[in-house]
Amino acid sequence: MSIELTSAALLALVAFFCAAWVARSHDVVEVLPLAANVPSTDEWRSAALRHFHEHKDLQRSVAEALSTPGAVTGEARRELMVALGAPRVDVFA
Repeated sequence: MSIELTSAALLALVAFFCAAWVARSHDVVEVLPLAANVPSTDEWRSAALRHFHEHKDLQRSVAEALSTPGAVTGEARRELMVALGAPRVDVFA
């Protein structure tokens, strides 16, 4: 038997086993309707707005902490200022 025939026979055997596995597992997997699991547009919008407001509140809290003299110093101050987008950071302020 030539290598081409052997390859074709092995490929057909693998394809048969894959088809049998897919056909067998089709009964086990329960297909759920997608519409039941997808949140509505209003839910997405409200979640995005809530996230935005939480982010703004966090930025405001960090800015207040950084504006308090001596409250945050050193490496933590630099990291917070960089996170807020400050171009230069005074570590010892």
